[in-house]
Amino acid sequence: MLKIAQQAVPEALFLRHDIRSALPISHCNVVIASLSLHYFEWSQTVGIISQIGDVLRPGGVFICRVNSVRDIFFGAGRGLRLERNFYEVNGYQKRFFDQKDISVLFSGWRLLSRKEMTTFRFALPKRIWEIVLEKH
Repeated sequence: MLKIAQQAVPEALFLRHDIRSALPISHCNVVIASLSLHYFEWSQTVGIISQIGDVLRPGGVFICRVNSVRDIFFGAGRGLRLERNFYEVNGYQKRFFDQKDISVLFSGWRLLSRKEMTTFRFALPKRIWEIVLEKH
């Protein structure tokens, strides 16, 4: 998908990166994290969002999709509870977000859009939040 995206928008920089380590860029206008922020304990998640904020220019946009607490087919509320809304499900750690989590996590951002929705990209319906934010 990165190759396809790069071909479609050759002037953009697309990265596949382990977000637990420092981002290899200093400034950008847009960051997209699609269903990738839910694998971490809360303190790591807060640090990742802070790091994204550090690389975005003022007025930059952050678009993300995260698991909803209503994502019952993919483990919400099931498995070994590690933290609030964070579980070990089938050997994987997964966080599920509610409105409170989103409000706290993105308190320093300007919220442009927040929608809870169902996507049908997978074998079973997946409940997610799609969030669009602007850095002040």
